[in-house]
Amino acid sequence: MSGYQYLDVKLKLSDPESVTLTPVFLCGCIISSLTSIFGEIGGQTSVKIVKFSASQQRSVFQVPEDFLERVRIAISLIGYYQEVPCHFQVLNTSPKRLDFEDTEEEFITFI
Repeated sequence: MSGYQYLDVKLKLSDPESVTLTPVFLCGCIISSLTSIFGEIGGQTSVKIVKFSASQQRSVFQVPEDFLERVRIAISLIGYYQEVPCHFQVLNTSPKRLDFEDTEEEFITFI
């Protein structure tokens, strides 16, 4: 069994005011991209959000190490979030859990 990789991902929207950014919608967007590119991918779609900030439009995802390349490809090919043009930027990838820089903003942390 392989370990996990963590991805610090930023969503860049052309019109941020017109969308509702939530962890559920964000993860669904990535799963949808994975499915459309790779077809049915079964139980290996263990993409989890472990940290989320709507104000910074950032998330930290945990993915199985052997699934990392597919997730990066799927993320890079997403062009719309809730029908608004966008692109995702992977800021960092690490085998250790990533965290955002300390700020006064409110973050949601998932365990």
